[in-house]
Parts: sequence; C-alpha cells; structure tokens
Amino acid sequence: MKGRIHFISDHLMYASRKKNVLRSTDGGRTWHHFFSFRLSPLAWLKTQNELLRRLFRMHIHHIVPASDSFVTIVAFGGIYVWDIQKRCLIRSDHHLSGSRPLILCNTEDGIYFGEYKNNKDRGPVRIFHSQDHGITWKPVHVFNNVRHIHGIFKDPYSDGLWITTGDLDYESAIWVADNKFNDVKKVLQGTQQVRAVSLLFTEQYIYFGSDSPSEKNFLYRFDRSNKALYKLQHVEGPVFWGCKVENDLFFSTVVEPSAINKTKYATIWHSKDGSSWQNITSLKKDILPSKLFQYGQIFFPYGINNTGLLWFTPFATRNHLTINQISLQNLA
Repeated sequence: MKGRIHFISDHLMYASRKKNVLRSTDGGRTWHHFFSFRLSPLAWLKTQNELLRRLFRMHIHHIVPASDSFVTIVAFGGIYVWDIQKRCLIRSDHHLSGSRPLILCNTEDGIYFGEYKNNKDRGPVRIFHSQDHGITWKPVHVFNNVRHIHGIFKDPYSDGLWITTGDLDYESAIWVADNKFNDVKKVLQGTQQVRAVSLLFTEQYIYFGSDSPSEKNFLYRFDRSNKALYKLQHVEGPVFWGCKVENDLFFSTVVEPSAINKTKYATIWHSKDGSSWQNITSLKKDILPSKLFQYGQIFFPYGINNTGLLWFTPFATRNHLTINQISLQNLA
C-alpha cells in the first residue's frame, strides 16, 4: 500500500498518504480514511506532487494517539490534535523551530519533544511538554551546549527519560532525566560514536547506532549495571531509526554520502539476542540529490508492536513511501 505507517499497537494502526490520515483497526488488513488536512493555498501548492512535498518537507511526519479520544499529529509545519469524538482538528499555537521534531515521546505524563533546528549560532534548544494531547506546550528543560535534540525516549524499565543530542563531538551525548526534568545527567558523551538518534531498551541494556557522517558507524549497547559500552556491529551508514517487534531489535541506516560513508543503500539490521546482527533489507537511494530531496532512509512506526510483523516505510529509495511488512518467522 502506498503511504507511510506511523503507529502500531495491537490491532490499531495509523498511516498517512499525502494530506490524508488513514486508520486500521484490524492489524493492517484493511485501511479506512480517518480525516484529511485542509491546507492554505500556498501549502496546497507545495503538496501538488511528491517532488514538491520532498523539497519543502510538506509531509505528515508524526501520528501518535495521545489517548483514546485524541491523536497528536506533526505535519505541514505545525502541531495538530484530532478530536475523535467531535471529529475536528485543533491546531496548536506552538511555533515549531525547524521543519519538525525528529521524534515525539508519548508518556503517561504527556507528550515531549526536543527542538531540532539548524542552529548555526548554537543558541539554546528546548524540550517541550504537553499535558493536553499537544494543544499547548511549555518548555521543561533548556540545553545551552548542543546544536539540537535528536530524540526523547521513555525507559519502560524505569521512570527515566533518555535524550539524544548532537552534532559536534562535545555536543554529542546521551542523557537521562527524571520525568520532571529536575535532574538531567550525561551518561555517554564527547565523540561521534555516541552521536545517536534512536534508543532501544531492554531490561539489561540500551541499544543505539552512531549517526556520524565523518566516521564509520556502528551499533552499540550500553550495560545498565556496569555502565560499559560495547561495540556490536559495523554498519555502512548513519543510524537514525530503530524499533522493537516483540523482543527482536531493529535499526535502519540512512544514505548520507560522505568521504567515509559512501553507500547508496539504506539498510535494516536485525537481532534476536542483541549480540548477533544481520542485514535483512537493502534499498538503493533514488537519483534525486539528498540535500534538496532528503536522505534515503527507512522509517519505523511508533508504538508497542507485539504483532510478530516488522512494519516499515522506505523513503527516497526504491519502493519510496510504500508500506511494507516482514514476519519475524521469516527471520533467522
């Protein structure tokens, strides 16, 4: 199916296609139109074909159910909340810095995101929190020593929130905070190898991949008990996205050409035990220039996925914006 999958939890799934939000309640067997965005004339012009949508970053980037009654969406330069009962779309008055946050973090205490912007002057970057499903936002923490925030992640095995930042060596770090952001500590810092985007959690370890255009990239795991960092697997490009399906771990690499990372393929890496990793999918970047039309990459949906199926969406590669699935039974 054409589109991008954004969220999965049991039988409930959300996807997007152009300016439309789609919903499935039977595990992706059938999809139904949920609602469509009404765009301004200028935004409408920027979405008239896929080249324009890629050039102007005019996509639906995030769809996260904030509760049974509200869905939070980041799209077309803004943050929106869909009221399921009233069937109306509410636009937040929050002004995004940059085109969008890379990741939304949905917790029992509300939704968090970190500012992801160019920030050449290295001004302050903030973490925002919403307790009304994304309608209003307030800053809860400010970083003064990083370029931007890659992601915020709820640790399912503790009360902590973990944060990834970049991009220079001294800015690249993995942090942990309590859920009120009264205490924010660096756990790993200071090199391109801890310049991470996504984190995956198990009871014993935290997994991530390095996101460096200037060095070779690897998959890592951090031992919670002894604080040791273990290098697991070389990968041919920076790592942006990761997900768990049941207990299996997945990361995807990005086609970000550099003097070190020369691959033209976005890949998915898979592990059943966290130690041994296999490349299960490689998709070639399309011919369009990356700086204008975005890197080749493979997106994973949010949510707790216990379906036994890996769902993913290639972007700027072969099978661009097509929803795919792989059964865990077919993976060694």
